[in-house]
Amino acid sequence: MIESLAYEQSKEFARVVVQRVNAEIPAFTTIERTVSARKGRMYLDFLQNRPQATIAAPYAVRPKPGATVSAPLHWEEVKKGLSMQDFTIRTMGDRLKEMGDLFQPVLGKGIDMQKALKKLTK
Repeated sequence: MIESLAYEQSKEFARVVVQRVNAEIPAFTTIERTVSARKGRMYLDFLQNRPQATIAAPYAVRPKPGATVSAPLHWEEVKKGLSMQDFTIRTMGDRLKEMGDLFQPVLGKGIDMQKALKKLTK
């Protein structure tokens, strides 16, 4: 049975995950909080899930020109030329009809954190 996790446990788990991802692909990712020091790399933010933090939920319309939407993606979609303007309030309905809800699998029973940590630290 998977137990409910405290914030500190989930934060530290997220820290391990993003540090591992950053170590694997440092040319594309960073854990640097200062925007100017990121140098065009994707910021991996393990602190964003803290209480009182604002976060863009999947399918949330963003306050950007064109009403862009925070869209879950398939990994093969994450490539050079990807643009947030491709995912807008006008295009999201067709995308959902075509691909279904890519976020749905995340809403399951949760993870076995101990098993995941063992895999991460191999």
